[in-house]
Amino acid sequence: MSSPALSSGRRVRAALGAVLAAATLAGTASASAAATATAVPAAAGVRAEQIGRWAVAPLADGSWEVAWTAPDRLPIGSDRPRIVVADADARVGTATLDAAGRRVSAVVAGIARPAVADLDVVLSGDRLDEAGDDLAARVGTAARRAGAPDPGFPDLDVDPGVPGSFPVVSSDYQLDPVKLPGMPQPIEMVGHVVEPASDAATGPRPLVLFLHGRHEFCYLPDAGPDDYPSGDWPCRAPEQEIPSQLGYDYAQRLLASQGYATVSVRVNGINAQDYRLADGGASARAAIVAAHLDHWATIAAAHDVDLSRVVLVGHSRGGEGVARAALQIPLTAPYRIVGEVLLAPTDFSYQTSPYVPSVTVLPYCDGDVSDLEGQRFTDVGRDVLGDDTALRSSVLVFGANHNFFNTEWTPGLSAAPSMDDWGGSEDGTCGSVENGRLTPQGQQDVGAAYIAGAVHLFADGDQRYLPMFDGSPVHVASVGDAEVLSSAIGGGRDLRRPRLDTGLSLASAGASSRFCTGRTSAPDSRTDCDPDAAGAVAPHWYGNGEGAPTRTFAEFGWTASGQSAGLVLDRPLDLSGAGARLALRTIVDPSTGPVALGVRLTDADGHAEVFTPEGGSTLPVLPADQPRLWAQAVLVDPIGRAGLDLARIVQVDLVGRSTRGHLWLADLAAASPSLAPVPQRRAATVSIGTVRTLEGDGAPKQRTLQVPVTVSGLTRPARVRIVVVGQARGDRAVYPLDLAPGQTSATIPVTYEADRRDDYRRITQVVAFAVDGAMPDQSNGQARVDDDDPAPRTTVDVRDRRVQEGEPIRVRVTVHGRSDKNLGVSLSAQTEGPQPAHPLQVGDLPASYRAEVYLPEEHLGWSLARAYFSLYENLEKKRTIEFSIPTLRDRVKEGTETFRFAVQIDRRTVIRTVRVDDAR
Repeated sequence: MSSPALSSGRRVRAALGAVLAAATLAGTASASAAATATAVPAAAGVRAEQIGRWAVAPLADGSWEVAWTAPDRLPIGSDRPRIVVADADARVGTATLDAAGRRVSAVVAGIARPAVADLDVVLSGDRLDEAGDDLAARVGTAARRAGAPDPGFPDLDVDPGVPGSFPVVSSDYQLDPVKLPGMPQPIEMVGHVVEPASDAATGPRPLVLFLHGRHEFCYLPDAGPDDYPSGDWPCRAPEQEIPSQLGYDYAQRLLASQGYATVSVRVNGINAQDYRLADGGASARAAIVAAHLDHWATIAAAHDVDLSRVVLVGHSRGGEGVARAALQIPLTAPYRIVGEVLLAPTDFSYQTSPYVPSVTVLPYCDGDVSDLEGQRFTDVGRDVLGDDTALRSSVLVFGANHNFFNTEWTPGLSAAPSMDDWGGSEDGTCGSVENGRLTPQGQQDVGAAYIAGAVHLFADGDQRYLPMFDGSPVHVASVGDAEVLSSAIGGGRDLRRPRLDTGLSLASAGASSRFCTGRTSAPDSRTDCDPDAAGAVAPHWYGNGEGAPTRTFAEFGWTASGQSAGLVLDRPLDLSGAGARLALRTIVDPSTGPVALGVRLTDADGHAEVFTPEGGSTLPVLPADQPRLWAQAVLVDPIGRAGLDLARIVQVDLVGRSTRGHLWLADLAAASPSLAPVPQRRAATVSIGTVRTLEGDGAPKQRTLQVPVTVSGLTRPARVRIVVVGQARGDRAVYPLDLAPGQTSATIPVTYEADRRDDYRRITQVVAFAVDGAMPDQSNGQARVDDDDPAPRTTVDVRDRRVQEGEPIRVRVTVHGRSDKNLGVSLSAQTEGPQPAHPLQVGDLPASYRAEVYLPEEHLGWSLARAYFSLYENLEKKRTIEFSIPTLRDRVKEGTETFRFAVQIDRRTVIRTVRVDDAR
């Protein structure tokens, strides 16, 4: 059971004396998977340094279910575990988590039976199944620990972090809870309102809605070091709900003083139940956002609120939730989403919100969503809709972690116990304030200023704040010494993409150039951008098995000052407008150190000029214990060179000014000093459904199950990429789905064979990714074929229903009959229903056995049910197995203790009870 003090990280391994990064998972739990699992005990092929237990279970059609069971419940945080397979040919489906919060599983296809040695479960940059903390072990060179770049940018003329003049009032409301699909308990409707006083002469006030992320939901107010919440929902007295919605009051008060109405909403009910949902609860959070906005539609007049100007602010999984809301809410709603600010967001579904401007804040020292996957909200929308002029900005905040944007997740400020989520080395860049970390107050100053700047830009159209987000080298005075970089696409920029819109120019002697695929985890591929960067945080690039469409980058290198290489543009670029600049998104290779460069522009007549980028020619290496390959903005102001035809730029080259350099170019664009109008449109959406059927045993043998696809709002041809994991060999695994204007539905065929044998169920996962013209909404679906042939009879025999301390509890499971399956059997302490008054405890088992089954010393006083005690075995060719659980003869008079447990064999569950008496 996890401690309420740890919102993300270091809980599973804290129980083992090591470090664990934050966790959770979206997905539909596969509760019966253990019944078909091939248990892999520590003595049978698992590396000695591994933690937890791996199981590999065959599914039909040559696919596999791989699962890892943690020794303790995974904590409630925003990132989710991923199962990674070393084989580059493997296709890995969306991972799922069971109801106990310990077992992570996924479908794997495309390869022979996965070897345990080739499997890892990765969370927040750390391999959970191996001892030690990968992040803490990465201590960079002294140069990389020097802290954030210090470019000495000039202060912006306006400062959104300075409070306004309006008096501020606050209030709270609570409405009837909302029942949402997939979650048994309804979701609370609680809002914390901070707004200008009713008599403040603000005029109609835009509304800013805040949504917190995935965090622990209950805590014990007077908890001791060994007292943890039950994990039940709703909270069980004396537990109280964590008031996460109060954590942005500092930003709300700033905005209210500047004339905006704000509300921060609570979603503890989703956090407690979203493990059941394939999208991690994104649509559920979007539904709650819409429900609160519906409420505001009834009270807007009383609060002088202008609902045609709504900005959504989401933190962590709340960021993914508000982005899904912006995607789903139609233009016909009685409110209009005009922008979104995403703080350290997740983006499990590779989505974005077309036609809605966005700012994504990436904390450099994020120990929860450590892969900075929120960068996808900027990148994914680049190629999907050609008329989407919405700004997409990424803001990198050096020294910021995941939690401190919310004061209720910050030690010293929170009502509930909380923690610093950064889990790396104390000697590294993010280890201390001295090495570059921000204090909580410093981080909140940055958060408030950049939220407010985005609100001014999106809700009021105040272009003075654009330099905070478009890559301009500026500093905001109210953030103090904090270092912040930004880069952007969209906003009406005229974009050029490597290979798609360009060719390679002729590199000079000693320089190199090529196009490469934005992927990191295929070490044998010569087409990938950096095969040696598999351990880096590379948010623009994707890894093995993810299935998302990759993008092409241009890679450049030079070995001496003066060498050059670049791109020839398919269409001339116009930089002649007033204030127009050339904007490049450029990733510096940390292994080569900082680079200095100039940018040479060549016009259609062959005239060329070299320019120094704004802010200077040097691009720093981003400091890191773990390399971060993030695209910094390079801006070039070409005005003032009379010999160059800026309306017809046909070639852009990088000219080395350092003795060597190596970098990648994501794209380049002509950028205007002001944002272009955004079309009043919403993107067409595609949602993948779920279908389930019985296998059948008659003709025809070959059958097809159709996974439903729902299409909404499609007015132009569109294409999405379909990735299918787990269907019959030889069937297509990755292919485009083309959609026609007006189309409202489609199907994804999944083939299978019907037979009369008792065998494995078939689980096929279907995932959609955006390509052109439409955005997936519900991007995950599933086809499940359940075997309907009779299973062999099984019996569960308990040798003695009553034993004395020192005697083992013995349970025998026997199969009577034939099956094509290697039947798996699980025995676990029963956690459902009333618990016995005197349950058998962890401390009642011998120390050597506790170590074998991962029951830590600090849980000695816990019941086996509370510790989620469980065992797995596989019958394979055997017909009988026996579980033997030793008990400890401790000579302490405790009275009779009760062990109530469940034995699961395939689709059958048997409950048994054994009583353990004091030794005579």
